[in-house]
Amino acid sequence: MHALAALLRKDGRVLRNLRTLAREQSAFKVIFILMFAGGMLVGLGYLFLEGFRFLSALGGIGVMLIRHLFALFFFGLGLMLILSNIITTYTTVFHSDEIPFLLCRPIAPGEILLHKWLETTLISSWAFFFIIIPFIGAFAWHEHLSLLFMLWTFLFSIPFVLLYAGAGTLITLLVLRWVPRWRPQFWVGATLLVLVGWGVWTLFGAGKPQTDDAVFILGRFVPGLKLAAFPLWPSAWVAEGIMALSRDQWLRGGLLFGVLLANVLMVGLLIEGLGNVQFVQAWQRTRAAHASLRELRRVGPSGALALETRLAFLAPDARALVIKDLRTLLRDPAQWIQGLLFFGLLALYFFNLRNLHYHLLSAVWRNLIVFLNMFSLSAVMCSFCSRFIYPQLSLEGQAFWLIGLAPTTMGRVLKIKFLASLVGMLTIGVVLMAVSAAMLDVGWRIWVTALGLAVAISLGLCGLATGLGAVFLDLKQRNPMAIISGFGGTLNLVLSLAYMAAVILPFGALYHYHTLGRIGAGALNAGTAAASVWLIVITLAATLLPLMAGRRSLMRRDY
Repeated sequence: MHALAALLRKDGRVLRNLRTLAREQSAFKVIFILMFAGGMLVGLGYLFLEGFRFLSALGGIGVMLIRHLFALFFFGLGLMLILSNIITTYTTVFHSDEIPFLLCRPIAPGEILLHKWLETTLISSWAFFFIIIPFIGAFAWHEHLSLLFMLWTFLFSIPFVLLYAGAGTLITLLVLRWVPRWRPQFWVGATLLVLVGWGVWTLFGAGKPQTDDAVFILGRFVPGLKLAAFPLWPSAWVAEGIMALSRDQWLRGGLLFGVLLANVLMVGLLIEGLGNVQFVQAWQRTRAAHASLRELRRVGPSGALALETRLAFLAPDARALVIKDLRTLLRDPAQWIQGLLFFGLLALYFFNLRNLHYHLLSAVWRNLIVFLNMFSLSAVMCSFCSRFIYPQLSLEGQAFWLIGLAPTTMGRVLKIKFLASLVGMLTIGVVLMAVSAAMLDVGWRIWVTALGLAVAISLGLCGLATGLGAVFLDLKQRNPMAIISGFGGTLNLVLSLAYMAAVILPFGALYHYHTLGRIGAGALNAGTAAASVWLIVITLAATLLPLMAGRRSLMRRDY
């Protein structure tokens, strides 16, 4: 473990250096990030507090639900931690420039993987604590609990995060080492096996008597609560342990904390053991596959010819730029897997809205869920545009002069970049919002409004990301994360979030008050007309102004 201690000391020095670099950042950026984080914490805390008050107003069932809400909350966060850590592990371990250096040193592969487990846990868990702080604060405020409740929650959260992050690391290691590539029969067989296992679980689980009547009753109202409260899930240990310590049941709380800690140590032993046996082979297999994929994208004539054929309707310069961007994106699976995963999760949720029986709720709740889904989809689209579309031009790097010598103009290049990204965002946004509205069985007005908002948000986000990416062009930086975290990337994220809230909130408030009966049909029509004018004006401003500024900036540059 001496090597692991040395690696942890190295991380400590890196953090100190990052603190030094943070002092060199602009005051605007630091102040804005702090204000935004504080506003998000306060806003989430207020929403959680209102949710608890709403549940209390329901009477007995609301009180029972609040008692079991912790298990469901930690269950959902645990699943998100696993997914987040799978992506982070794939990027920071199997595509890290540090791994070849460490493998040449007298360090066991298992210790390297242990170190990366702790590192990826730190990277992927900050959002967990960002969400749990307002949730716990709102719950403690609502239930009039002491500050010790927050202390017990923080105490249980550390091994909980380590446990689920370790599960993500193990899944990534085993998949990259053993899963066959490009074999459809394997994926079909694995899918059938999962479906059969789920069917058996559901069949036998449904026949078992419930030992907790509250869980049985609440499971009818809240899908997933029965699974989250299963006694062998870590989410149940955390929820019950925190409540036990809050009720001064020290023995039971300490026992559950010990069980959680023992599982973390077991996962650590598994990571070290499997790392010593399989990590080098998995890393070599991943690098070889990545190299072959890159070589295939570079010289494969069949793929280029297929793209040329499918995009024959485009002008030659547009077709060349689009093909280049597509091949660059496909060359790095770490990029497109993230977008595929998050949009895939949203699609899975939207397609299961009827299975969750949300379409049977009252009109007030169905309308509210539609706009909440729009917020969720818009937030993912905003993140995707900031991560992939904004740094497009800057990632051309020192070879940008080649585009300047091409038989086209910089204004046309910017237009092609904007339209190509817009096609992708429009396809995703319109399809997912149409599915959400159809599954919830809302009226035609809300259905049309949701699709119109999806189109407008796609235009605004793509215009902001493409235009500001041209204005704050940085050809010296090759790291996309460094480009995104700069002043231009921060400004793009700020304006995108502000635009997203500015276009969704007016329509959401109008339809919500109408379904509550607080405004009539005439006021709804007048408000919808005013909100539509506002939507058109702000969308045109968010789309055209950044593109015009970006075109002017590109035309004035020397290459």
